[in-house]
Amino acid sequence: MRFPIFKLALCSIALFGSVLAKPAQATDLARDVIGQYVLHSEILGRDMRLLVWQPDQTAPKNGFPVIYSFDGAESIGLFAELATAFGPLGARYKLSPPVIVGIAEMPGFGSNDQRTYDFTPPAKDYNLPERPNQRPWLKLGGGDIYLRAVIDEIKPFVTANLPVDTTRETLFGHSLGGLMTLHALATDPDAFDGYVAGSPSLWMNTPQRFSEIDALLDNPDFNPTHPIALTIGVGSEEARLGTWEKDTSPESRARRLAWKQNNNMVEYAKDMADLIKDKAGNRITLQFTVFDGEDHLTAKAIAMNRAVKQAMTP
Repeated sequence: MRFPIFKLALCSIALFGSVLAKPAQATDLARDVIGQYVLHSEILGRDMRLLVWQPDQTAPKNGFPVIYSFDGAESIGLFAELATAFGPLGARYKLSPPVIVGIAEMPGFGSNDQRTYDFTPPAKDYNLPERPNQRPWLKLGGGDIYLRAVIDEIKPFVTANLPVDTTRETLFGHSLGGLMTLHALATDPDAFDGYVAGSPSLWMNTPQRFSEIDALLDNPDFNPTHPIALTIGVGSEEARLGTWEKDTSPESRARRLAWKQNNNMVEYAKDMADLIKDKAGNRITLQFTVFDGEDHLTAKAIAMNRAVKQAMTP
């Protein structure tokens, strides 16, 4: 039986002290209600929202698989729709749709500055391209702190209050979130059982991105009991100007094209996939796809689709 929203609220108070838990309005995208829970992160020093969708069915004996998604406010609606749609097909093969946990900021707090800080791993030095808007780079390097909050605070909260299978946990991220997904795999591979990186921003200190995965694969202690499921996807058009971008001024088009070409999204993703294929052996089960005809934004929806399918697959 599903846990009632109110019961979750009582449990959450015991865990985190300053907690507000209440259901959000049901959306037209999902058959089930999307619940909103607010918990205080001691690690981040601020309140965080968890937007949660749960299948409207009896949980399996070991609990539902679960997807933890970065950028939860932007992803929860589509994830709920996809998980709902996958439900009847999964039932045919005795597979359960996943619980979706969208990790989000409080209304009015989230900003591009905060996201850039939270979704970039720390580094001694940063080698960064010029931004298309020609503005200085924002503060960087809070990624490890953010991951610790997800792993050490958010995951235990979910495990204590929702019927999830702790052996079937998937982390999803897109763009800088995709970068953070691969960084989580490289630095704490046991934290999740599966990882889905959509259009990962591997241009962010590129040598560091590859060296940390290389170090993981060279580590003799990296020997998971079961292969880690990893999906990497990128749009084939991510290094080109999109239709809408072509309608901007010549100067803007030139800056945007230079940014995309320098970021080299497709080739870097291919190189990362090749590295993992060459060195992971049976420790990582990799699915890598270039989504034909898709750009950076449209590729996200396909990567989310793949995440639901991966989470449901034992």
